[in-house]
Amino acid sequence: MLYKKERPAVLMFKNGKYLEGIGFGASKIVTGELVFNTMTGAGYNETLTDPSYQGQIVTMTHPLVGNYGVPAWEKDKYGILKYFESDSIKVTGFVVNECCKHPSHYQSVKTLDVFLREEGIPGIEWIDTRAITKILREEGVQVGLLAVFESGEDINIDFLRKEVEKAEDPNLRHLSSEVSTKDVKVYSQPNPIGKVVVLDMGVKLNILRNFAQRRIDIIIVPYNYSYDQIMKYRPNGVFVSNGPGDPAMYKGAIEVCKSLIKNNIPTFGICLGNQIIGIAAGGSSYKLKYGHRGGNKTVINTETNHCYITSQNHGFCVKDFEIGGFKEFLRNIDDNSNEGLIHETKPIFAVQFHPEACPGPLDSLYLFDKFIEIMELR
Repeated sequence: MLYKKERPAVLMFKNGKYLEGIGFGASKIVTGELVFNTMTGAGYNETLTDPSYQGQIVTMTHPLVGNYGVPAWEKDKYGILKYFESDSIKVTGFVVNECCKHPSHYQSVKTLDVFLREEGIPGIEWIDTRAITKILREEGVQVGLLAVFESGEDINIDFLRKEVEKAEDPNLRHLSSEVSTKDVKVYSQPNPIGKVVVLDMGVKLNILRNFAQRRIDIIIVPYNYSYDQIMKYRPNGVFVSNGPGDPAMYKGAIEVCKSLIKNNIPTFGICLGNQIIGIAAGGSSYKLKYGHRGGNKTVINTETNHCYITSQNHGFCVKDFEIGGFKEFLRNIDDNSNEGLIHETKPIFAVQFHPEACPGPLDSLYLFDKFIEIMELR
């Protein structure tokens, strides 16, 4: 039973089945791809603002979210936001078991509820996230609906069923165009050792920070920049970023990567960048049943047998790229999907996971240093 000030909320699957809970954040109705994230209680601010979640309603499997609040929009010494992966919330909706109302952290300036209200994003709590995760694992990710109402407002389930029936898969949209920079952006470093052009398919800010920390000048260009436009900047290397959606849709970026491969340009890709480079090499992409999203995904180096616990966020993978002179050097232990490709003779490689987000005893930050090496900057 709802208390007077609580807002009713509904999470509905494509088939019309639904769960009821309590709303937080914005009061509105949204549709999107229902996915789940196995992150721990930490990292929700980064998850919310990750451009790769564009178009998705994200379920967090950790039972309590929001316990350390939300920090301010502060920038670091490089001019990059400190605590977020972009300058706004990118998820379409947020699903948690419990949203903490009284966070405790010295950097907190607002609650998760207030953050979502300010950004116009609906959330639902006191809902069985374990049941949701089980459904998505068994049936696969799917289009769904999240509705948050004002206190006392009536819920019309028949209306919501009609809305979810006509909801379109966001992966049919060119999602990278919705999150990519509209203009060229430059992050210049004191005493730089080199220059990288970032093809922005939805780049996470912590990736930029890793380049800046290594004294690399960064030039961020929109998703639809051509090879010739990129090379006018005379970069030491090109980075193809992470981002949302189906990689097969991004014909322009694929053509850019074909030219990068042909002309032996030092190139590094992460996540969506891995898929785009793989397709450019002659491979193909396919959609995973329920994706890899979270900070506990196991990856093995097939050459050294080193195992890495990685952070991931993708719903598509690439295969059959070996015909283009590439080989697989990283693989997912759980389902044997590709986690990294490297050219056997050219200075080009990519990884499916996020090395900037998974430091540890065998961390993956060395991949940024590897990129510097193949650019011959050291």
